[in-house]
Formats: sequence, C-alpha cells, structure tokens
Amino acid sequence: MRLGRFSMVLLASSLACCAHAPSAPRPVTQSFGDFAAPAGYAHYLACPQDYCLTRPDGVTPTFKVPAEKMRFIAKHAIDALPKTQLIQSSNEGLRLVYQTHSGGLFDHTETVTIEVVDADEGVSGLVIYGQSDIPGGDAADLKSQMEGWYAAIYRAANPQG
Repeated sequence: MRLGRFSMVLLASSLACCAHAPSAPRPVTQSFGDFAAPAGYAHYLACPQDYCLTRPDGVTPTFKVPAEKMRFIAKHAIDALPKTQLIQSSNEGLRLVYQTHSGGLFDHTETVTIEVVDADEGVSGLVIYGQSDIPGGDAADLKSQMEGWYAAIYRAANPQG
C-alpha cells in the first residue's frame, strides 16, 4: 500500500511539473496593415477586404455601424463569452486585447486582439487576431474559436438577423 501511495504522490508531482502555467500575453502592438505573425505559434487573422497587407486567414465584412458604436458592441459581445478577460485597451478603445483560458489541469491561453476599423462615414470593420501563447498550439481549434467570437460580435451588431 505504501508503494501505491508513493506512486500516486510521484505521479501528482510529475503532472504538476508538466502542467503549463499560463504565459504572459503578447498582444500585437504594431499595425495589422504591416503585420507578420510569429513563426511556431498557432494563429488566426481575419481582416476587412484589402486592409491587411499580409494574407489573412479570413475576410470580415463591414458593418453599417459607426466605429464608436462598434467598439461598444464588440466589447460587450466578447465580455459575455466564458473564460475571457480584457487585459488591454488602446487607441481610444478601438483595440481590445483579451486573454482566454482553456481551464483544466493543462490550462493554456490564447491572446486575442480585436481592432475596430473606421472604414467610412458610419461604416466600420473588424480585425480579429488570435494567437496561442504556447509554441505550436491547435490551429484548427483557434480558427474555430475566432470564428465563434466573430459570430458573437456579428449577432450583437445585427440582432434582427
């Protein structure tokens, strides 16, 4: 029985050492117009048509909503999602940086930047960029999560349909 208890303690210690502690977020600080994603990390970038010079993973449509109102809509839509935390806001709140947590024993985080683009008079667009905070990461899962975030914002901006 003692060997069993010792083995359990050893296993628990090993798992604790291997568990990934959430890393410090690395929000994007430069413009998405000339952005290059870091190599070795799962990432997903969606931009309005012709906004990003780099090839985005997705294209986001514009909204017939002024940028100021879109900032409010995006923030409230994302704040309502589980396991998200606003960690930074800049450019008068037009750039919002969140950190998400997967939870569980092997908790990992992603840093997500949402930028509201003032496209035209009364029209705005969104850039959404997510990056795994651990090397590698699950690109398909991150893409699905970012598309879910965009869908939440879209629903909040278009409540009737």
